[in-house]
Amino acid sequence: MLRRLIAILFGFVVAATAGSLFLAIGALIDPTARESGFQSARTWLYAMMGEAMMKSGATEMAASVLGMVFWAILIATCIVPLIVAALVGELAGMRAWAWYAGASAAIAAALPWIAATWLAYMGQGNPMEGRVALFLFLTGMVTGSLYWLIAGREARPEY
Repeated sequence: MLRRLIAILFGFVVAATAGSLFLAIGALIDPTARESGFQSARTWLYAMMGEAMMKSGATEMAASVLGMVFWAILIATCIVPLIVAALVGELAGMRAWAWYAGASAAIAAALPWIAATWLAYMGQGNPMEGRVALFLFLTGMVTGSLYWLIAGREARPEY
């Protein structure tokens, strides 16, 4: 039981770290992802700074707000999809690569539309959304595949 828990935690940390690196490097290399990422970060930054300035009136919080925006993007694209896929996979005892990679990828790819609906500014679809969704899908595939390699192949229900 302890060995399994260590494998799960180690697999999660390695997969999330690799996914974060893939996301950062890919976002800087791909011009569409870079443009969309900067645009999204700017939108979140303005929204969060506006709220912070309304509360305190201070503008020196810009760096910390920008850090929070990037942290939120990282958590939403690399960590949350992997947590959902790993939790369901571990509880159900799934050992299939298709589950871990596919579920992480599908959840990560759906995030642009989930966020747009949540922020209530979803408009007409455009090719950039599809390309960003594909990029997030690949990020989810990386995290899910690495988790499966380290911990998912030996999953078995223990309840």
